[in-house]
Amino acid sequence: ERTMPLFIRLLRFTPEGAKGLKQFGTRRAEFAKTASKLGIKVVGEYVTTGRYDLITILDAPNLDAVLKLSAKVASQGRTTSETLSAVTAKQFEKLAKSA
Repeated sequence: ERTMPLFIRLLRFTPEGAKGLKQFGTRRAEFAKTASKLGIKVVGEYVTTGRYDLITILDAPNLDAVLKLSAKVASQGRTTSETLSAVTAKQFEKLAKSA
């Protein structure tokens, strides 16, 4: 059973990022490669409608790795992001019972 948090990144394309959407597949591959070098696995990627354009779910060894990845991606200027940590509902249920 999973005990470490996952990290959920909520992203919006910047105007510069929106101009380069034809390279979306290439940039996804670059992101996965950069993440992998930091020990991060991309668990899921979803293009969404509404407030955010893209959601990525990451399995990372620690927060430091996620922050390094975020810094590398932010420097490219194609997206803005908000990152959340998440645990499973089952894990939260156990925490709530012991509170």
